[in-house]
Amino acid sequence: AEVFDIDPDHVEEQVTRALADTSMFASRFRECAARALLLPRRDPGKRAPLWQQRQRSAQLLAVAAQFPDFPIILETVRECLADVYDLPALVDLLTRIRSRKVRVAEVETASPSPFAASMLLGYVGAFIYDDDAPLAERRATALSLDTALLAQLLGRVDLRELLDPEVIATVVGRLQRLAPERRARDTEDVDDLLRWLGPLTVDEVSARCRDDVDAAAALDELVASGRAIAVRHRGRDLVAAVQDAARLRDGLGVPVPLGVPTDFLVAVADPVGDLVHRFARTHGPFTVTEAADSLGMAPAVVAGALDSLAGRHMVLEGEFVPHQDREQTQWCHSEVLGQLRRGSLAAGRAEVEPVSPQAFSRFLLDRQHVVDRSRLTGVSGVAEVVEQLAGHPIPASAWETLVLPTRVRDYRPSMLDELLSSGEVTWSGHGAIGRADGWIALHLSDAAPLTLRDADDVELSAVHERLLAALDGGHGLRAPELRDAAATDDASMQTALWELVWSGRITNDSFSVVRAALNPTRSRPSTPSHASRGRAPRLRTARLSSRYLAGVDGSASVPPLLGGRWSTLRRQHIDATTQAAATCDILLERFGVVTKGAVTVSEIDGGFSRIYKALTVFEDSGQVRRGYYVDGLGGAQFAAGHTVDRLRDEVDVPREQRTEAVLLASTDPANPYGAAFAWPSQAESGHRPGRKAGAVVVVAGDLAVFIERGGKTVLTFTDDVDVLAAAAAEVVAAVRMGRVPRIHVDQVDGRAVLSTPFGRELSAAGFSSTPRGLRMNYDPRMG
Repeated sequence: AEVFDIDPDHVEEQVTRALADTSMFASRFRECAARALLLPRRDPGKRAPLWQQRQRSAQLLAVAAQFPDFPIILETVRECLADVYDLPALVDLLTRIRSRKVRVAEVETASPSPFAASMLLGYVGAFIYDDDAPLAERRATALSLDTALLAQLLGRVDLRELLDPEVIATVVGRLQRLAPERRARDTEDVDDLLRWLGPLTVDEVSARCRDDVDAAAALDELVASGRAIAVRHRGRDLVAAVQDAARLRDGLGVPVPLGVPTDFLVAVADPVGDLVHRFARTHGPFTVTEAADSLGMAPAVVAGALDSLAGRHMVLEGEFVPHQDREQTQWCHSEVLGQLRRGSLAAGRAEVEPVSPQAFSRFLLDRQHVVDRSRLTGVSGVAEVVEQLAGHPIPASAWETLVLPTRVRDYRPSMLDELLSSGEVTWSGHGAIGRADGWIALHLSDAAPLTLRDADDVELSAVHERLLAALDGGHGLRAPELRDAAATDDASMQTALWELVWSGRITNDSFSVVRAALNPTRSRPSTPSHASRGRAPRLRTARLSSRYLAGVDGSASVPPLLGGRWSTLRRQHIDATTQAAATCDILLERFGVVTKGAVTVSEIDGGFSRIYKALTVFEDSGQVRRGYYVDGLGGAQFAAGHTVDRLRDEVDVPREQRTEAVLLASTDPANPYGAAFAWPSQAESGHRPGRKAGAVVVVAGDLAVFIERGGKTVLTFTDDVDVLAAAAAEVVAAVRMGRVPRIHVDQVDGRAVLSTPFGRELSAAGFSSTPRGLRMNYDPRMG
C-alpha cells in the first residue's frame, strides 16, 4: 500500500520530471512539431516516412531541450498531462487518501486484474524491445554522443587497413562506367557519360561502351546535333557535353567552338570547384597531384578547391589507401568513401565464419589470464588485471579468493595493498550484499574518473554529513581524526563510515579494512541502518576490551575495520562522448568481442544502445569490425581485427591442449554464462543458476557445474564422466587452497548426492561422507 502513499503536493512535479524520459513524450513532441510545421517535407505532395519524421524530431528535440520554455515542449507537456493523463483527478484522489476520505486496502488476488495485466504486458514488451526503440524514443543518454568529437578522439581518418582493394576497384569501376553493367548501350548513354565524367577522348569513350556500340559514330552524332562540343586541351582532342562549355572556358581556359548557344556560355559561380568536385565524385582516393594532372590545372589551384569543398563536408582528407608518397595527403569524396566503407565492411564480415560458444569461452579465459599459459605474476600482473577489470563490481569476498589468485600465479594480499598505498590503484564500493559482503570495484587511479560510477543515493544522517565534511579537504584521514570530527561513539561512526563506503562516496588506502569486514571472527555493531542495496551489512568490530591497544610509540591503535587512511572518491565531470569512447576501449580490452550481453552484465549507463552508437563510430574509423563472430550471439558483435584472428585460432586448438576445467566465481567477467550466453537449461531440478555472490562455476568450454554458496544448490550440465571428474578435482583444489572455505552438498540436480555421477566424483576426489551428504572444509594445515 505504501506505493500509493504519494504527496499530492509534489506528484505533478514528479510526473513532469519523469515524463521527459518516456517514449510517449518523444512521440507527442513529434506530432506537435509536425502540426507546427517544424518538420518540413522535402516533397509537399508526398508523405514523409515515419523513420524520417522520427529522425528530424529527435534532432529538433535535442536542440529544443536546451530551452525549457520552448513553445512546442510546453505544448507537449500540456498535452501529455491534460489529454493523455488525468493529472487533476490523480491529485484529487491522492488528496482524499491523505485526508482519510479514501481507504487503501491490500488484497492478494490469484491473477492480475485486466488493468494490471496490460501494464505487465507493456513492461515485458518494453524490456524485450528496449534496444529496438526508434531513435526519437531512446533516452537522452543515447542521443548525447557527438560523433564528430568521437571521431576526433579516435584520431585522424586512417582507413588503409580497413578499405578492401578489391572493393575499391569495384566501386571505381562503377563510378568510371567501366563495369560491364554500367557501360553505354546507345547514343543517349554516351551523352549521359559525358555529363557524368566530363571531357573524354574517343578511345576513353570507346572503353566505356558495349561491344555493339560505335563510340566514334555516337560522338559525331552528338556533336552534329549540338549536344556535345569538340575541344582541344593540353594537346588532346576531347569531346565534352555542351553544358560544360562555360566551365571549361572559365576554369581551364579552353576556347569554345563557334555555334554554341548563348545559354550555355553564361558564367557559372565556381567553375574550378565544379570541375574538381566532379573529379572527386567519379574517382576513388586521390592526391592533389593526380587530380591536377588529370584536369590540367595547377596543383595549388586544385588544393584550394579541395579545401573549399572540405569546408562544406563534400570531400574528406585522410589516409585511405597505401601510397608511395606518404608526404602527400589523400582526398576522397564523402559519398564515394561511404560506398567504399560499406563495401569493405560487408566483405570483411563475409570472410569470418562464426566460432562455437565453446571456442569463445576458451578465448575469453585466455584473454583474461585465467588459464595456465596466460597467467600473470608479480605486482605488475595485479596492476594489469586491475586495468582489464577496472570499474567492474565484483563481490569483495571473491576478489582475493577467486579473481586475483586465478589470474596472478604468485598472488599475495600484500601486492594489492602495495598498489593501493602507493596511489596507483583505488577501490570503490557499490552496495552491500547481506551482512558480510559487498560489491567492490578496483580502478587505476589515473583513469578512475573514466571508470567510477555515480554514487548511490542514500539518506545522509548528521554523522554522515560530519564525516563527509571532514574528508572534503581532499586528503586522507585516520580513524582518530574522523572520530573527533564525527563527535560520536565508535560503533556509530563505524556503521556510518561503511554506509558511505557501500554508497560509493569514500574509500581507503588499504584493502585490509575490506578483509576485516569479511572476517567471520569479528563481532558486529549493534546499530545497523540502511545502505544503497538493501540493508547495510552489520559489519564486525573488535571487542570493546581490545578496541584500543597501546602502540609502541604510545599512540592508540584502532579496530581493523577503521584502519588505514580514509578519503572521498572525487568524480570529475567527463564529457558523455569521451566517457563512451573510454567505455568502448575498456569493454574491448576486457571481453575481446563486445556483445549486448557483455554490456548488460557490466551495467553500463545508457545500455547497449548507447555503446552500439559509439562502437559504430569505432567501426567507421577502422578500429573495430562488426560481424557474426560467435554463433548464437546475434549480428551486433564488435571486435578488433587482431582479436578476430586470435578468436579463429581457438577453432584449431587440438583437443588435448584445450582447457578442460576452470573454476571461477559466478560473477567473474571471465564467465560468459549469464552474460554473453544464457544459462543452459536444467529441467531436472527446480533451481536456476545465476551470477550470485558466493556461487562458483566450473567451465570446460561449455558450462559443466554450478555450485551456489556453500553447496546449497549444485547443478550439472554435462553427462561426460571425464569432464565431471575434472570439475570435481577443480572444486577439491579450490577448497584445499582456501579459495572456497567450505562446501556441504546434500543434493545434485535435485537428487541425493551419492546417486549422481558428480557426487561420486566428488567423493573419489576427497570429499568426506556425512549422514546428509558430502562435505569438505578448508584446512590451513593442508594448504
